[in-house]
Amino acid sequence: MISKTLFADHLEHLLGECAGALELSAQHKAPFGGIVFHAGSAVAYHADDQDVSFHTVPHFARLAPVPGPDHLVVMRPGHRFTLYRVVPRDYWYEPPADVDHPYAACMDVVPVESAEQACEAAGDVADCGYVGSSPTLAARLGIGAGAVQPAVLVAALDWSRGQKTPYEVECIREAARIAARGHAAVRRLMAQGESERALHAAYLEAAGMTELESPYGNIIAWDDRSAILHYQSKRTTPPRPGAAFLIDAGAMCFGYASDVTRTYARNGVHPVFRAALDRVEAMQRELVAAVAAGKPYLELHVQAHRGTARILSELGIVKVDADTALAKGHTRPFLPHGLGHHLGLQVHDIGGRQATRAGGTLPPPAEYPYLRTTRALAPGHVVTIEPGLYFIPMLLAPLRDGPDARDLDWRLIDALLPMGGIRVEDDVLVTPTGREDLTRPLIPGHLEG
Repeated sequence: MISKTLFADHLEHLLGECAGALELSAQHKAPFGGIVFHAGSAVAYHADDQDVSFHTVPHFARLAPVPGPDHLVVMRPGHRFTLYRVVPRDYWYEPPADVDHPYAACMDVVPVESAEQACEAAGDVADCGYVGSSPTLAARLGIGAGAVQPAVLVAALDWSRGQKTPYEVECIREAARIAARGHAAVRRLMAQGESERALHAAYLEAAGMTELESPYGNIIAWDDRSAILHYQSKRTTPPRPGAAFLIDAGAMCFGYASDVTRTYARNGVHPVFRAALDRVEAMQRELVAAVAAGKPYLELHVQAHRGTARILSELGIVKVDADTALAKGHTRPFLPHGLGHHLGLQVHDIGGRQATRAGGTLPPPAEYPYLRTTRALAPGHVVTIEPGLYFIPMLLAPLRDGPDARDLDWRLIDALLPMGGIRVEDDVLVTPTGREDLTRPLIPGHLEG
């Protein structure tokens, strides 16, 4: 699936990025002779011998798609990456399996049996910066506390992760293909009114993965539960009434995630909810079409709120015009989250609020505190575009009890509360000339079904 040439070009690009990060760090008076990337260490639950589910440190996963803890990758300028791959001799647990991937042909690989052996095999790396989650292991390597996650070095690496290489984009594409199989299965069974638990199981089976292989906990929500943004329960009973349904589910390929949401309306749904779903879907398509290199992501977010104000006004959910609704902040309880986020090795990928390659933060405006991405888009960025429109009692309560209560049709809102909410999400690659929707060609939306 992944060609040797594609991954070799990826590593060559990362060698250049790492060298540039070392140069930038030296300019900020933090010179290092190289970088040690650590996959991370296994951690047990408090007062227990059971390990927390292991997640590889993303900066390591960008270099080597090998599962399991304790591996090291050492980068020295002018040399190939060297991977110290830990495969324990163990009969209690299954050793991490190798993967069908050309990494071993593109870097030097040294097999070892433990973290201790990896540290010994890496040799003298005391002059390196350490990128990883275990200061204890860094100390074992002879790396001082000041070189653990050094700020400028890590900031430069975080910044560069925003722009995906062709290899990384292909991994996200494949993650989208895997997710598409799950979404198709759920779409068929949803029409039959299956329970959340049954639909969740059908998704995993069709996608060919376990829950631990999912990039995040699937959101499978009938009716009012779709207004809980990160709903995680899976009810075992058939839905009553089963008028509205939301699925937010993705997949992974070599550590890279897809993240897709669809909302559906069935027989018995309130006609205003159906109209709102149609309009949110159409607005999402307009927002995707507006993605372009150089555009600040905040502009897209504000465009989403303008569109939401129009929907609320045109459908009579608010009784004032769209401009007034936007000016008074009436859209915010209905769209309380950001329009989306960067996507990659993390579902909410790093660097979305980063100001420059050397660090710093671009905070979101006070009125939009949950916006995860504020930097301008650039070719190679992969972002989600996920507007929503929700009926959430706790967020609507201040409006209901406030001085602008007359601006809203509360009888209509109360009729829509049992429908929950709407979200439509796709993964979009920014290109030099526009954008490529990575998920919509694979997973049709409500209007296309």
